[in-house]
Amino acid sequence: MYAVISKLDLELSSRVKSLWQQLCITCGLKEIFLLPTPHFTWFLTEEMDVQKVVPLIEQIALTNSSFSTHTFGLGIFTGEKPVLYLPIVKTEALIHLHNDLWTQIQPYSDEIQSYYSPLLWVPHITLALKDLTRETLVCAVNEIAFEPIELLVRVDNIALAVYENEKTSETLHTFQMKSE
Repeated sequence: MYAVISKLDLELSSRVKSLWQQLCITCGLKEIFLLPTPHFTWFLTEEMDVQKVVPLIEQIALTNSSFSTHTFGLGIFTGEKPVLYLPIVKTEALIHLHNDLWTQIQPYSDEIQSYYSPLLWVPHITLALKDLTRETLVCAVNEIAFEPIELLVRVDNIALAVYENEKTSETLHTFQMKSE
């Protein structure tokens, strides 16, 4: 599986990791630590022509300026395997970049996860996934729902990551965007 992501800066990454650690200690949630780094995802697909996509991502990064947005609130993707996350506020710059990535990469990908399409995409920073149960979800929400968590998200890179299986992942390429 391939993911086009943006890694979080050091300050935000540290804050997110502290939330992960808090949820691990208090609620026993550990699966999140299998991610390569704190990030948010633009595009997710099972198969990708990496040789064709890498130059496209590099060009998109080079022609777009970095920008900022923020998280606001707390969200849950419901279902058999719920996901707890921090929603990222959609700005014009975020929407434009997402549309550009989607349009450029889609022709070179198979089995694309449709919930990352421009119509369905909910940009977010994942706090817990895969090991959430009814009990641990209640614990996690009780643990952090009353904390003021509004974080600045600096979007200054686009990266390509690969997930070989559910236990290993690796960032293949990271491209810096133009400075504001």
